[in-house]
Amino acid sequence: MSEDLREAVIEALKGQDGIAALLLAKKLGRQLMEVLRILEELSAQGIVEKRGKTYRLKAINLEVSKGTR
Repeated sequence: MSEDLREAVIEALKGQDGIAALLLAKKLGRQLMEVLRILEELSAQGIVEKRGKTYRLKAINLEVSKGTR
């Protein structure tokens, strides 16, 4: 997983109530599949929550995601 893209996705999700993967990819200027892969990995780690087609950070994991590096 690209650490730069991972950090960019987490930063883009901060303060968002939920954002679609396509909009997030356009915001970051990256390919949709690349962003989806990162979002799914973050979801599997419990950092991001998927609701339908939108993703958002889990509030309890904001501090944990910063401390894993």
